[in-house]
Amino acid sequence: MSLRLLPNACLVLAITWSVLAHGQQSPPDPHLSDALQPHHSLTPRQVVEIQLEALKRNGEGDKGIEVVFRFASPANRMQTGPLERFKRMIKGGAYALMLNFESVVYDEPEVAGDMARQRVVLVSREQTLGYYFMLSRQMEPPFKDCWMTEMVGVVPIGGTMAQ
Repeated sequence: MSLRLLPNACLVLAITWSVLAHGQQSPPDPHLSDALQPHHSLTPRQVVEIQLEALKRNGEGDKGIEVVFRFASPANRMQTGPLERFKRMIKGGAYALMLNFESVVYDEPEVAGDMARQRVVLVSREQTLGYYFMLSRQMEPPFKDCWMTEMVGVVPIGGTMAQ
């Protein structure tokens, strides 16, 4: 899956090269960048894509989970935070598949005013699970007009459920 971005989002995702410990230059993974932030130009689908790609590449230091937490609405953060608690939640139970899925299928997002629902199906070797992301367009600064995740629900597919 490629990360499709609007022109304004490209500015948000500007990333510089980093030097690794061995002196070799290598580009950082753009899906784990600190530059990934909520932006009014991102659609609900793009917000979910950013979050899932970050989780799939989570990597050392849980950078992917940090990206996801940045896209959680302020109300969601109050319920699931602080960040260390959020990391434990993602790593356990039904959300753990988000860290090692092999493929994803996106339904068309359903948008009604300032609310949106994006359903996805994640597949790994061991299981298949459906998730629905509930997003809202924020009304207050600093995230005014940004789509952010309010909650993520889990839907068993064919009787399969995470352990």
